[in-house]
Amino acid sequence: MDFKTALKKLKESSEFKKWISKNKKAYLTYVFTMIENSEKSEWQVGYYDKKLDKVTVFTINGNIEINPEQEVFKKPGASVKKINLKDVKFGLDKILKKAQNIKEKEYSKELVTKTIAILQNIKPGQLWNITLITSSFNTINIKIDSKTGKTIKHELVSLFQFRAG
Repeated sequence: MDFKTALKKLKESSEFKKWISKNKKAYLTYVFTMIENSEKSEWQVGYYDKKLDKVTVFTINGNIEINPEQEVFKKPGASVKKINLKDVKFGLDKILKKAQNIKEKEYSKELVTKTIAILQNIKPGQLWNITLITSSFNTINIKIDSKTGKTIKHELVSLFQFRAG
């Protein structure tokens, strides 16, 4: 299922309706999925509560699961921006095709084993943040504007650069 279908399923669920009635100021802050062997796993949808500075994550597959509130992964003092669904003109399937074209053109020797896709609103704006994990312990990170479909940035990074000291 695509992310808009997953969001619709979430918003129509009794679990979400009950939760949002108690968390009226919370807003959509990200949508996440992981793809392995061309199969999308579940969707995870994050709603942020500025007052608590916490995010509640909903997992959407066959069912709707509400995960406990968690700390937000951000720099101190940074704000968590809202996702504007009207600015999502490119769905995941089109974005993945674009990412695949970039991968083939720029990083053709890399063999992708997993794909992580996150729709988020970070500097430089609202974007699809696609991370391709390769069999050679590299990641290809591709940022694509969700409204224009324009590639903002792409780079190859070795996972070994993240190793502990």
